[in-house]
Amino acid sequence: MRLIHAGAAPQANQYSMPEEIDFPASDALRKSFRRLPAFRRKQELVKQGEAFHGLYIVRCGMLKQSFRDKGGGYQITHVFLPGDVIGLDAIEDRRYVGKVTVLETAGLLHIPFDRLEKFPGVQTDHLQLVCYLSRTMQRELTRMWNMMSQPSDVRLARFFLAMSSSFQAQGFSPSCFRLPMTRCEIANYLYMADETLSRLVGRFQRTNILAAQGREFCIKDMERLKSIAEAAG
Repeated sequence: MRLIHAGAAPQANQYSMPEEIDFPASDALRKSFRRLPAFRRKQELVKQGEAFHGLYIVRCGMLKQSFRDKGGGYQITHVFLPGDVIGLDAIEDRRYVGKVTVLETAGLLHIPFDRLEKFPGVQTDHLQLVCYLSRTMQRELTRMWNMMSQPSDVRLARFFLAMSSSFQAQGFSPSCFRLPMTRCEIANYLYMADETLSRLVGRFQRTNILAAQGREFCIKDMERLKSIAEAAG
């Protein structure tokens, strides 16, 4: 059984290259971008500790950043969606903090570090670039606060709402979608045990908030999901 309804828009994580979002940039700003060939699932974009060589803007697809500490601990620290910027946390130390891996076919723009240093002093272009950077930074700060301070069911509800908003912004169904992340990756990203995630997904299904099969999810009651997400304020 597929949870994606026949009338729903085709999803961005199927077998062809997903539709790319466009950036309203001037000619001068576009000259700073270098469009890269498509990256496929499981490809590494950067390695943990690799020398910083520029920023990446996600045009389509999904990627994850993971960090492995000296003791062998593993944590997914970021999930990058279309419109997000990769490499912000590498600018100060000039090294990428974690390994970035492609979760589904991804289209990327690269802004080489040498071009960042020589970026022309055009105010409008600077403001556009800062907006891209600021959006990602604010989103991650909010996510970290939510993950650390909220109950598990609130974290999961907010995760599904964030995915819903992302798919809707790309022109796809906001209620039925297939995620390229495994259940273990979702649990890791949400700072919870695999068993906790499984229990919560089961509860959402039993209460008819969500339908789930493998990596396919359908939000059946958006309002109840929002009420859970807002429960902790």
